[in-house]
Amino acid sequence: MIMTTTWPDSYAKERRIQRLRHHFESFDVERAFPLPLFEQAVLSLDSCPLLEPSFKVQEGILFAGRVTTSTGTEDWQHLISTALNFFDAVESRVEVTIDRGLLEKFLTLHQNSDKIEASLMGIDLRPNVKESSLKVHLRLDPQQDADELVMTAIDLDGGDYSPELTQVLLKDTFLIGFDFFLDGGSAVEMYTICPGKKPLAMLGKKGAYLKPYVLSNFSHKVTSLLQEVAALTVGFSKENPRPVLYFEFETLREVKYNLLFNSLGDKIYDFCLHNQIENFVSIGVTEPDLEKRRLENFRFYYRKAV
Repeated sequence: MIMTTTWPDSYAKERRIQRLRHHFESFDVERAFPLPLFEQAVLSLDSCPLLEPSFKVQEGILFAGRVTTSTGTEDWQHLISTALNFFDAVESRVEVTIDRGLLEKFLTLHQNSDKIEASLMGIDLRPNVKESSLKVHLRLDPQQDADELVMTAIDLDGGDYSPELTQVLLKDTFLIGFDFFLDGGSAVEMYTICPGKKPLAMLGKKGAYLKPYVLSNFSHKVTSLLQEVAALTVGFSKENPRPVLYFEFETLREVKYNLLFNSLGDKIYDFCLHNQIENFVSIGVTEPDLEKRRLENFRFYYRKAV
Protein backbone atom coordinates (compact mmCIF):
# COMPACT_ATOMS: atom_id res chain seq x y z
CA MET A 1 0.00 0.00 0.00
CA ILE A 2 2.77 2.43 0.94
CA MET A 3 4.72 1.63 -2.19
CA THR A 4 1.78 2.20 -4.52
CA THR A 5 1.06 5.64 -3.07
CA THR A 6 4.66 6.78 -2.64
CA TRP A 7 5.96 5.84 -6.08
CA PRO A 8 3.60 8.05 -8.10
CA ASP A 9 4.29 10.94 -5.69
CA SER A 10 8.06 10.52 -6.08
CA TYR A 11 7.71 10.17 -9.82
CA ALA A 12 5.63 13.35 -10.09
CA LYS A 13 8.15 15.32 -8.05
CA GLU A 14 11.06 14.05 -10.12
CA ARG A 15 9.19 15.00 -13.28
CA ARG A 16 8.82 18.57 -11.99
CA ILE A 17 12.58 18.90 -11.64
CA GLN A 18 13.19 17.30 -15.04
CA ARG A 19 10.87 19.85 -16.66
CA LEU A 20 12.59 22.73 -14.85
CA ARG A 21 16.07 21.57 -15.75
CA HIS A 22 15.18 20.92 -19.36
CA HIS A 23 14.13 24.55 -19.71
CA PHE A 24 17.23 25.88 -17.98
CA GLU A 25 19.74 23.56 -19.64
CA SER A 26 18.33 24.23 -23.11
CA PHE A 27 19.41 27.85 -22.71
CA ASP A 28 22.61 27.31 -20.71
CA VAL A 29 21.29 28.68 -17.43
CA GLU A 30 23.83 27.85 -14.74
CA ARG A 31 22.52 25.98 -11.72
CA ALA A 32 23.75 28.76 -9.50
CA PHE A 33 22.41 30.22 -6.25
CA PRO A 34 19.54 30.38 -5.47
CA LEU A 35 18.27 27.90 -8.10
CA PRO A 36 19.05 24.73 -6.08
CA LEU A 37 17.07 26.17 -3.17
CA PHE A 38 14.13 26.90 -5.50
CA GLU A 39 14.22 23.30 -6.74
CA GLN A 40 14.05 22.09 -3.13
CA ALA A 41 11.04 24.34 -2.52
CA VAL A 42 9.27 22.99 -5.61
CA LEU A 43 9.99 19.42 -4.50
CA SER A 44 8.46 20.12 -1.10
CA LEU A 45 5.04 20.91 -2.62
CA ASP A 46 2.50 18.10 -2.37
CA SER A 47 0.74 19.37 -5.48
CA CYS A 48 2.24 21.21 -8.43
CA PRO A 49 -0.01 20.87 -11.48
CA LEU A 50 1.55 23.61 -13.57
CA LEU A 51 4.92 25.16 -14.37
CA GLU A 52 5.18 28.38 -16.36
CA PRO A 53 8.75 28.88 -17.57
CA SER A 54 9.52 32.12 -19.37
CA PHE A 55 12.16 34.20 -21.09
CA LYS A 56 12.96 37.87 -21.06
CA VAL A 57 14.84 39.45 -23.95
CA GLN A 58 16.23 42.88 -23.18
CA GLU A 59 18.77 44.92 -25.15
CA GLY A 60 19.98 41.86 -27.05
CA ILE A 61 20.37 39.65 -23.95
CA LEU A 62 18.31 36.52 -23.29
CA PHE A 63 17.39 35.75 -19.67
CA ALA A 64 15.96 32.23 -19.39
CA GLY A 65 16.23 31.57 -15.65
CA ARG A 66 12.58 32.41 -15.04
CA VAL A 67 9.75 30.16 -13.87
CA THR A 68 6.63 30.23 -11.69
CA THR A 69 4.80 27.28 -10.18
CA SER A 70 1.41 26.92 -8.56
CA THR A 71 -0.49 24.51 -6.34
CA GLY A 72 -4.12 23.52 -6.38
CA THR A 73 -6.61 26.17 -5.31
CA GLU A 74 -7.10 24.61 -1.88
CA ASP A 75 -3.39 24.91 -1.06
CA TRP A 76 -2.65 28.58 -1.68
CA GLN A 77 -1.73 29.31 1.95
CA HIS A 78 0.59 26.30 2.05
CA LEU A 79 2.46 27.62 -0.97
CA ILE A 80 2.88 30.99 0.76
CA SER A 81 4.46 29.20 3.71
CA THR A 82 6.72 27.27 1.34
CA ALA A 83 7.73 30.51 -0.38
CA LEU A 84 8.57 32.20 2.93
CA ASN A 85 10.67 29.20 3.98
CA PHE A 86 12.44 29.44 0.62
CA PHE A 87 13.09 33.14 1.29
CA ASP A 88 14.60 32.24 4.67
CA ALA A 89 16.98 29.77 3.01
CA VAL A 90 18.01 32.32 0.40
CA GLU A 91 18.49 35.03 3.01
CA SER A 92 20.89 32.83 4.93
CA ARG A 93 23.48 34.04 2.46
CA VAL A 94 25.18 36.95 4.21
CA GLU A 95 25.11 39.25 1.18
CA VAL A 96 21.41 38.72 0.43
CA THR A 97 18.59 40.79 1.89
CA ILE A 98 14.90 40.17 1.17
CA ASP A 99 12.39 42.82 2.17
CA ARG A 100 9.12 40.93 2.53
CA GLY A 101 7.35 43.84 4.22
CA LEU A 102 4.89 44.48 1.38
CA LEU A 103 3.66 40.89 1.39
CA GLU A 104 3.48 40.75 5.18
CA LYS A 105 1.37 43.93 5.30
CA PHE A 106 -0.98 42.52 2.68
CA LEU A 107 -1.35 39.17 4.44
CA THR A 108 -1.93 40.82 7.80
CA LEU A 109 -5.13 42.25 6.33
CA HIS A 110 -6.19 39.45 3.99
CA GLN A 111 -4.63 36.18 5.20
CA ASN A 112 -8.04 34.53 5.60
CA SER A 113 -9.79 36.06 2.60
CA ASP A 114 -12.01 33.70 0.63
CA LYS A 115 -11.42 35.91 -2.41
CA ILE A 116 -7.90 34.54 -2.96
CA GLU A 117 -8.22 31.51 -5.22
CA ALA A 118 -4.62 30.34 -5.64
CA SER A 119 -1.01 31.39 -5.26
CA LEU A 120 2.18 31.13 -7.31
CA MET A 121 5.85 31.11 -6.41
CA GLY A 122 8.61 32.04 -8.83
CA ILE A 123 12.18 32.98 -9.52
CA ASP A 124 13.94 35.26 -12.01
CA LEU A 125 17.67 34.52 -12.16
CA ARG A 126 20.24 37.02 -13.43
CA PRO A 127 24.03 36.63 -13.84
CA ASN A 128 24.46 39.21 -11.07
CA VAL A 129 22.72 37.59 -8.10
CA LYS A 130 21.74 40.98 -6.64
CA GLU A 131 19.64 41.59 -9.76
CA SER A 132 17.76 38.30 -9.35
CA SER A 133 14.30 38.29 -7.84
CA LEU A 134 11.84 35.97 -6.12
CA LYS A 135 8.11 36.16 -6.73
CA VAL A 136 4.82 35.48 -4.99
CA HIS A 137 1.57 36.00 -6.89
CA LEU A 138 -1.97 35.80 -5.49
CA ARG A 139 -4.75 34.91 -7.91
CA LEU A 140 -8.17 36.35 -7.10
CA ASP A 141 -11.48 34.55 -7.51
CA PRO A 142 -12.93 35.91 -10.80
CA GLN A 143 -16.48 35.38 -9.58
CA GLN A 144 -16.14 37.79 -6.65
CA ASP A 145 -15.52 41.50 -6.25
CA ALA A 146 -12.18 41.94 -4.49
CA ASP A 147 -12.00 45.74 -4.32
CA GLU A 148 -10.61 45.79 -0.78
CA LEU A 149 -7.72 43.45 -1.68
CA VAL A 150 -6.84 45.46 -4.78
CA MET A 151 -7.08 48.76 -2.88
CA THR A 152 -4.56 47.41 -0.38
CA ALA A 153 -2.25 46.49 -3.28
CA ILE A 154 -2.65 49.97 -4.80
CA ASP A 155 -1.78 51.57 -1.46
CA LEU A 156 1.28 49.35 -1.06
CA ASP A 157 2.38 50.08 -4.62
CA GLY A 158 2.12 53.83 -4.06
CA GLY A 159 1.46 54.61 -7.73
CA ASP A 160 -0.47 57.68 -8.89
CA TYR A 161 -3.35 56.34 -10.98
CA SER A 162 -6.19 58.32 -12.55
CA PRO A 163 -9.76 57.73 -11.29
CA GLU A 164 -10.52 55.88 -14.54
CA LEU A 165 -7.53 53.57 -14.22
CA THR A 166 -8.14 53.04 -10.50
CA GLN A 167 -11.61 51.74 -11.38
CA VAL A 168 -10.07 49.37 -13.93
CA LEU A 169 -7.65 48.10 -11.30
CA LEU A 170 -10.34 47.61 -8.68
CA LYS A 171 -12.70 45.71 -10.96
CA ASP A 172 -10.44 43.78 -13.34
CA THR A 173 -7.34 42.85 -11.34
CA PHE A 174 -7.13 39.06 -11.24
CA LEU A 175 -3.56 38.67 -9.99
CA ILE A 176 -1.55 40.62 -7.40
CA GLY A 177 2.19 40.13 -7.76
CA PHE A 178 4.97 40.72 -5.23
CA ASP A 179 8.57 40.89 -6.47
CA PHE A 180 11.48 40.58 -4.04
CA PHE A 181 14.88 41.59 -5.40
CA LEU A 182 17.99 40.16 -3.79
CA ASP A 183 19.44 43.65 -3.36
CA GLY A 184 16.68 44.41 -0.84
CA GLY A 185 14.20 46.08 -3.19
CA SER A 186 10.57 45.03 -3.58
CA ALA A 187 7.56 45.90 -5.71
CA VAL A 188 3.84 45.24 -6.13
CA GLU A 189 2.13 44.80 -9.49
CA MET A 190 -1.57 44.56 -10.31
CA TYR A 191 -2.42 42.37 -13.30
CA THR A 192 -5.72 43.19 -14.99
CA ILE A 193 -7.33 40.99 -17.63
CA CYS A 194 -9.96 41.02 -20.36
CA PRO A 195 -11.03 38.58 -23.08
CA GLY A 196 -9.80 39.07 -26.61
CA LYS A 197 -11.60 37.88 -29.70
CA LYS A 198 -14.36 36.02 -27.86
CA PRO A 199 -15.84 35.82 -24.34
CA LEU A 200 -14.11 33.54 -21.82
CA ALA A 201 -16.30 32.04 -19.10
CA MET A 202 -13.24 31.37 -16.93
CA LEU A 203 -12.72 35.13 -16.47
CA GLY A 204 -16.03 35.51 -14.66
CA LYS A 205 -16.72 39.22 -14.11
CA LYS A 206 -13.27 40.33 -15.20
CA GLY A 207 -12.70 42.44 -18.30
CA ALA A 208 -15.67 44.78 -18.44
CA TYR A 209 -13.58 47.80 -17.45
CA LEU A 210 -10.17 46.97 -18.91
CA LYS A 211 -11.29 46.36 -22.48
CA PRO A 212 -12.89 49.80 -23.02
CA TYR A 213 -9.87 51.39 -21.30
CA VAL A 214 -7.47 49.67 -23.70
CA LEU A 215 -9.57 50.57 -26.73
CA SER A 216 -9.58 54.23 -25.68
CA ASN A 217 -6.02 54.66 -24.45
CA PHE A 218 -3.74 52.44 -26.51
CA SER A 219 -2.53 52.44 -30.09
CA HIS A 220 -4.20 50.91 -33.12
CA LYS A 221 -1.64 48.11 -33.14
CA VAL A 222 -2.51 47.16 -29.56
CA THR A 223 -6.26 47.25 -30.15
CA SER A 224 -5.94 45.30 -33.40
CA LEU A 225 -3.88 42.59 -31.73
CA LEU A 226 -6.46 42.42 -28.93
CA GLN A 227 -8.95 41.13 -31.51
CA GLU A 228 -6.58 38.26 -32.44
CA VAL A 229 -5.77 36.83 -29.01
CA ALA A 230 -7.59 34.76 -26.41
CA ALA A 231 -6.97 37.27 -23.62
CA LEU A 232 -5.01 40.38 -22.76
CA THR A 233 -3.39 40.95 -19.38
CA VAL A 234 -2.02 44.39 -18.51
CA GLY A 235 0.34 44.76 -15.56
CA PHE A 236 0.46 48.08 -13.69
CA SER A 237 3.09 49.04 -11.15
CA LYS A 238 4.81 52.20 -9.97
CA GLU A 239 8.08 50.42 -10.76
CA ASN A 240 7.23 50.13 -14.47
CA PRO A 241 7.25 53.47 -16.33
CA ARG A 242 4.93 51.88 -18.89
CA PRO A 243 2.43 49.07 -18.33
CA VAL A 244 3.36 45.67 -19.70
CA LEU A 245 0.86 44.11 -22.13
CA TYR A 246 0.63 40.31 -22.09
CA PHE A 247 -1.04 38.89 -25.19
CA GLU A 248 -2.19 35.30 -24.67
CA PHE A 249 -2.47 33.26 -27.86
CA GLU A 250 -4.47 30.06 -28.14
CA THR A 251 -1.79 28.37 -30.24
CA LEU A 252 1.93 28.82 -30.72
CA ARG A 253 1.57 29.29 -34.47
CA GLU A 254 -0.69 32.31 -33.93
CA VAL A 255 2.25 34.05 -32.27
CA LYS A 256 4.37 33.88 -35.40
CA TYR A 257 1.42 34.84 -37.57
CA ASN A 258 0.89 38.09 -35.64
CA LEU A 259 4.38 39.08 -34.44
CA LEU A 260 7.90 39.30 -35.78
CA PHE A 261 10.87 38.67 -33.46
CA ASN A 262 14.58 39.28 -33.46
CA SER A 263 16.89 36.25 -33.69
CA LEU A 264 16.57 35.51 -29.95
CA GLY A 265 12.80 35.46 -30.24
CA ASP A 266 13.07 33.09 -33.19
CA LYS A 267 15.30 30.81 -31.09
CA ILE A 268 12.70 30.70 -28.31
CA TYR A 269 9.91 30.06 -30.79
CA ASP A 270 11.85 27.16 -32.37
CA PHE A 271 12.46 25.70 -28.90
CA CYS A 272 8.73 25.74 -28.18
CA LEU A 273 7.94 24.26 -31.58
CA HIS A 274 10.51 21.48 -31.13
CA ASN A 275 9.13 20.64 -27.67
CA GLN A 276 5.54 20.53 -28.92
CA ILE A 277 4.38 23.45 -26.80
CA GLU A 278 1.23 24.19 -28.71
CA ASN A 279 -1.28 25.98 -26.53
CA PHE A 280 -1.62 29.23 -24.59
CA VAL A 281 1.63 31.05 -25.16
CA SER A 282 1.89 34.62 -23.85
CA ILE A 283 4.02 37.49 -25.11
CA GLY A 284 4.65 40.44 -22.78
CA VAL A 285 5.69 43.76 -24.27
CA THR A 286 5.32 47.50 -23.68
CA GLU A 287 3.39 49.58 -26.17
CA PRO A 288 6.47 51.40 -27.59
CA ASP A 289 8.29 48.10 -28.14
CA LEU A 290 5.23 46.61 -29.84
CA GLU A 291 5.22 49.47 -32.33
CA LYS A 292 8.60 48.42 -33.74
CA ARG A 293 8.74 46.25 -36.84
CA ARG A 294 10.36 43.40 -34.89
CA LEU A 295 10.15 42.75 -31.19
CA GLU A 296 13.53 43.43 -29.58
CA ASN A 297 12.50 43.69 -25.91
CA PHE A 298 9.82 41.26 -24.73
CA ARG A 299 8.81 38.43 -22.42
CA PHE A 300 7.83 34.98 -23.70
CA TYR A 301 5.81 32.59 -21.51
CA TYR A 302 4.69 29.01 -22.01
CA ARG A 303 2.98 26.47 -19.75
CA LYS A 304 3.92 22.92 -18.96
CA ALA A 305 1.58 20.54 -17.14
CA VAL A 306 3.34 18.28 -14.65
